[in-house]
Amino acid sequence: MLCLLILAGFLQPGYTTPNVELQSMAIIVDGHANATMAVISGQELATIKMKEGTEYRISLTFKVSNEIASGLKYNQVMYYKGEQADKDTYLVGSYVPKEKTRRFLTSIDELPKGILFRGLYKIKSKFFDDDKHVWSHWTWYINVSKDW
Repeated sequence: MLCLLILAGFLQPGYTTPNVELQSMAIIVDGHANATMAVISGQELATIKMKEGTEYRISLTFKVSNEIASGLKYNQVMYYKGEQADKDTYLVGSYVPKEKTRRFLTSIDELPKGILFRGLYKIKSKFFDDDKHVWSHWTWYINVSKDW
């Protein structure tokens, strides 16, 4: 198993844990319970139902284990009915290895509103560094509706 992880690029030779491990993603909306999901690279996560026009933030928790992680970035591309609707890239920063779990919070984003924009949005996300090494990638969904 360890050999497969090294070949897949998640582990560097000589280490038993990935340098950057994304642990979870949470959708934060004021006045509502956070929707927190464990992130498993390459997997599809749950669908989150949200009201149109809602302002939200994304929280990522991660750990840096072996070496300095330089220029970490979070990227998400949102698709609606098969067409790209939005694309955002956030600079997370550079971090030294620590036992402590880190947290990154995006700026406020707003869901579209109006009858034409209701429906299922597919979001492809990835967590990568300056060297374009993708530490984690996953797909999740938002179902934009008239009500909660």
